[in-house]
Amino acid sequence: MRHALTVAALMTALNAPPLFAEGLVRCEGKLSDRDLYRAVACEAQPGGACKLPMRKWFAPKRRNLTVAIKFVSPHFPDRTRREIHNALLDATQEINAAGADLRVTYVTGKRADIEIFLSATKEGGIVRDTGDRMVDGTRMEKGSVARVTFFWQTNTGRISEADIVFTRDILSRDIRSIVLEELTQSLGFSTDIVNPYYTQRSIFSEDGNSVTRLGGQDMIALRTHYPPQ
Repeated sequence: MRHALTVAALMTALNAPPLFAEGLVRCEGKLSDRDLYRAVACEAQPGGACKLPMRKWFAPKRRNLTVAIKFVSPHFPDRTRREIHNALLDATQEINAAGADLRVTYVTGKRADIEIFLSATKEGGIVRDTGDRMVDGTRMEKGSVARVTFFWQTNTGRISEADIVFTRDILSRDIRSIVLEELTQSLGFSTDIVNPYYTQRSIFSEDGNSVTRLGGQDMIALRTHYPPQ
């Protein structure tokens, strides 16, 4: 079973309360580059129509996106914190090497566009300890040790900010894969795919946490969402 479920928050232009929804596309065999991209970007079945709008970070912000650990619970394991820190460094390098018109920088000591919360919440629990009103009170899904939430304007699809919560239950062996997945999905990809072909080939696979690098079609999806200039 997948240890990280992704949840995208849909924020209207009028700042209505966020609506949480997880997307999954179930399919079989290798997809075309276009079908994989549309599956993870707008929850489209192969050859089908989008179920969700396209959401993106717009220029010029997307060329200088920052990510930072905003909160660490005093009850969060220090070893796990260090491993997530290292995984974030690797993940930003991996994303930046994909060739998309987008750059992510890991920063410390200041507010960031994508903020990380290391919570004492356990798998499936309610987040209560971060002090952030948009994070506290939200529930981690059953079986979930991580969740990404991005906020966007419904009239433009423009992403304005994103949060990622990791629980203390995340396993060391899964950290590199889950961190890369959540950071990649915070760029506007809210849907996972259930397809045995991609279990060890794509960071967007719902099954397993063995993928620690962006696959070839993952990089194509990034470049399609943010075409090189």
